[in-house]
Order: sequence, then C-alpha cells, then structure tokens
Amino acid sequence: MDLQLSGKKALIIGGSRGIGRAIAHQLALEGVDCTICARNESSLKKAAEELTQETKRNIYPIVADTSNPNSIIHLVESAAAAMGSIDILINSGARVGGTEPENFHEIKEELILKDFEEKYMGYFRSIRAVAPHMIKNKWGRIINISGLAARIGGNYFSSGPRNASVVHLTKSASLELGKHGINVNAIYPGIVDTETNRKQFHTEEAVSQAAALSPLNRLITPEEVAYVVAFLASPLSASITGDVISVTGGIGNTVYY
Repeated sequence: MDLQLSGKKALIIGGSRGIGRAIAHQLALEGVDCTICARNESSLKKAAEELTQETKRNIYPIVADTSNPNSIIHLVESAAAAMGSIDILINSGARVGGTEPENFHEIKEELILKDFEEKYMGYFRSIRAVAPHMIKNKWGRIINISGLAARIGGNYFSSGPRNASVVHLTKSASLELGKHGINVNAIYPGIVDTETNRKQFHTEEAVSQAAALSPLNRLITPEEVAYVVAFLASPLSASITGDVISVTGGIGNTVYY
C-alpha cells in the first residue's frame, strides 16, 4: 500500500530513541524528511546519523526542551526553515511513567506539575506553534503519543491524569483545526519493548510478567506503534480525527464502545 507520504516533512518531538525514533525511521522509509529533537545533543546527533544511513532521507537533529516555551518556538522555526515546511507533527517527548512513586501517600506534587508542564503543556505548545504552517498548507497531521495509564485507575496519580489530558487536547485541537484540513489523533501504546522499559523491569522474570498481561503473551515493539502512526500521518487517514487508537497488544478485558 502506498501511504502517499513521499515528500512530506515531519517534526518528531522525542525522536532520538524508543517510540519516537521508530516513528522517525518508519516515516523516513515512506519518503518523509524528518526533524527529530531531544534534550541530549550527543544521543540526538547519533540517532540522526543512524537514521540517515538507514533510510537515505534527510534527518535534521535539533536540541530542544519541551518544558521551555521559547525552546519549542525555536525548534519549530528551525525545523520549518531546514525542511521548507512542516506537514506532520509527532508529539512523543515525555517522561516514561513508573520511574518515580505515584501512589497516593508518596507521590510528590512537584512530579505532577512537572508531568503536566512537560506532556500536556509541551504538546499544546508544540501544536500551537506548528499550526500556522499547516494552516498555510491547508493540510496537516498531528499525532499525540498518550499512554494507557489514562484508562487505568489506582496508583497512577500523575501518569494517569497527564495522559488523559492529552486525549482531551487531541479532541479539542481536532475541532479547532479540522476546518483547515488538519487531522489530530492520539495513540495509547501498551507496554513497549524499549530500552528504558527494559531497565525498569530489572529482570527477565519481570519482563515475562508484563508480557503475560497481553493475550499475545509478549510486549509490543516500537515499530508496531510506528506502523499505526505512519498510517495516521498519511493522506489515507482522512476520515480519522479527534480519536484515540490503542496499540497495546490487547491488554485488559474492559469493553469500550
């Protein structure tokens, strides 16, 4: 299937590793020039060099901090100048949940505020900064990487609300931008087999226990998330906007309708 992405320009926030890197790789394979950003310059440049070699596309690395409004503005302006335009925005840069205590009695208020500053405000600022470029083109695709904790109650007092807020942002932005030919959607990734998650599990037994939560009896891969994102970023997804797609490997037995 031709996704009709050749020649498009994408900005992937959080594109140096994990899901973001896999998305950049897949989009580039589809003929998309990409700007990737992260806070660590050395790892960012290394990722850009590797992606360029792997895909033979233009990959532009720009250091940015999505918790800093001025940094986002500089990122978007620099990306648009480097690529000539921005057709696709992938919001994937945020802290991985579970790295700090989130239970009721131990969670620090600073963590909650930091999470919302980084994820909700970071995503919102990025969308608002990119929107004029897409409005000018009368076309655009925005995909927000949320998180399954949005659907899970319990000791997720920061990662749950921040991910739920991304869903609200996605719907609201789709209503605002749809008249300009811009689609906005979100992804719920499940437990993804990334280097960061592997470090959190500590042991192979913990990995196996996490895999057993899925009827597929395995973790999903970053590439599997990237395949779905690539479709949503394409002209073929014209009728999908303001929605959330689960890429979880079927975790849970709740029925959503």
